[in-house]
Amino acid sequence: KKGGPKKRKVVSEEEEAVAKPSGSEEEAVEVKRGTGRISSSGVTVHGYETKFMEEVAVGDAIIVRHPTTLTDETRIVKMVLSNVSISLSSPFSTDLVSTCEFRYVSAPRQEETPEMKAARSKKLEILREDAAVGDYAGTGGTTFVYRKRKQGAIGGGNGYHIVREHLNDEKSRTELLEMRIKHKSAATAAE
Repeated sequence: KKGGPKKRKVVSEEEEAVAKPSGSEEEAVEVKRGTGRISSSGVTVHGYETKFMEEVAVGDAIIVRHPTTLTDETRIVKMVLSNVSISLSSPFSTDLVSTCEFRYVSAPRQEETPEMKAARSKKLEILREDAAVGDYAGTGGTTFVYRKRKQGAIGGGNGYHIVREHLNDEKSRTELLEMRIKHKSAATAAE
């Protein structure tokens, strides 16, 4: 038997709150050391030789020993923009003007079913497509937008008006385009 008392790791309140989910003494979460160094300006964190895309995800906690206050501060990741840029839920007590090391705690991950993955993929596709500006963006794939010839109009740009119809389910930009083509074909055939 080795002599002497056991050493106990000293943990800050923020780390303890992150490491132990409420009401659970047994479910300790691993605090990992992040690659590189960070600085911040408001809720934007700038990384230097960091690997944010590989190490952190939305919902994870970032922990820094603030160089001004010398206390640990924890913030939640809201967006991972690149390997060198993330956005936080709220700013640190003061901006990190000099680079400092950081630690992180990964949020529990939910297993993604094929249905969840397909829904997420479709939603991302629609968001990317809606980034295209114009009358036919489709507002998230739930609005069918098309031109309709005005009664008695003959040619010219003023001979049409824009019609918007709400859809029950989301459509991709491609699906909306196909619907417009069918609508135009039917309208042309009726003339």
